[in-house]
Amino acid sequence: MANRACPQCGTVAPITKLLAYSDGFDCSNCQTRLEDTSGGRSIAIWVGLAVAWLVWRLTSGSSGPLADVLPELYAILVFGIVSPIVLAFTASVERAPVAPVVPVAAASGHGASHGGAHH
Repeated sequence: MANRACPQCGTVAPITKLLAYSDGFDCSNCQTRLEDTSGGRSIAIWVGLAVAWLVWRLTSGSSGPLADVLPELYAILVFGIVSPIVLAFTASVERAPVAPVVPVAAASGHGASHGGAHH
């Protein structure tokens, strides 16, 4: 089983929160910004793609009016089901990197960039 404990306080992150917000969420105890490790996401994506390809391959020889569309539909649905299931077992959390603060320069007045003339 993966390590879903917060590195700051040790509180275990709920799997539902991790699946819904794998790109970043706050720890429910200490409010540390956490995210899923890229390794857990990569494994889930590759397994999901492999299973989706297998389903597409198995269903692509059918006939009928929707024979060209159904294999792709099945592959997309299987990817959307398998990837979160695999992520639930492989996900580990880590501190999310702090976003850099970019200072915003104060505007020097309306129209200063084009000579100050009004249109």
